[in-house]
Amino acid sequence: MVMKIVNPSATLPISVTYSCAMNCKHCGGVYIKSMVHISNMEKYVKRYNSFLISGGMTKDGKIPFKSYLPKLFELKQKYHLTYNFHIGFPKAPPFEIDKIADVISFDFFSDPEILEEIYGIKRTPNDILNSVLPLKTRKVPHITIGILCGKITHEIESIKILSKYFDTIVLNILIPTKNTIYEKCTPPKIENVKEVFKEANKRFKNVILGCMHPHGKYREKLLLEISDYLNIFVNSASKEYDFKGCCSLFEVKKEKNKEVKL
Repeated sequence: MVMKIVNPSATLPISVTYSCAMNCKHCGGVYIKSMVHISNMEKYVKRYNSFLISGGMTKDGKIPFKSYLPKLFELKQKYHLTYNFHIGFPKAPPFEIDKIADVISFDFFSDPEILEEIYGIKRTPNDILNSVLPLKTRKVPHITIGILCGKITHEIESIKILSKYFDTIVLNILIPTKNTIYEKCTPPKIENVKEVFKEANKRFKNVILGCMHPHGKYREKLLLEISDYLNIFVNSASKEYDFKGCCSLFEVKKEKNKEVKL
């Protein structure tokens, strides 16, 4: 298996909110602070041609894209932009983004209790699937391995379910983050992470190690163990790469058989 390298730095994360109403145990609203608010997005269109459109969730798990869609459409048409929408956990399919999203990313949990423990909301696996499957845009599921304070819980079952509907999966790994409830947790053991990647490799055409994973010595040891089960490795520090931009957009590029301008 030839592993492709993706440098995600050409895709700029954009938030449609200034904060997040949730205090998710693994995130705590920390990551949104480094995102550019959508009101400032046009300042970056000369430096970036692709954008991750996300934001903080409301208490019911929805990201409030709707009021910004006319502006996003205008910018897309004017500057020929490419969008990856990360949609949270909406209760119904967000059909309103179907016309302008180039790819839709979503997180999946096969165990409702784990999801509720982390996010404080209730969703069954079918609830999550029913909110994304009706959308026409290409969809890429994400799983964060060890999201429950470094423990392996729902991951293998989630892979089995998702493989019935999708050919590509992004596997992230818990990063214990300062100023979150899980800051003192440890990342999952590499031998356990390896088993998750082995299972994914059996069931998916494309297995991606996403941008959210511990770096340094952990990553060095991890890559030695999982390289045989990995198609795409996302590394923001890589000077040599097969694609520059969000890994989900790499798949869109291949499908459309044309380059995404970055």
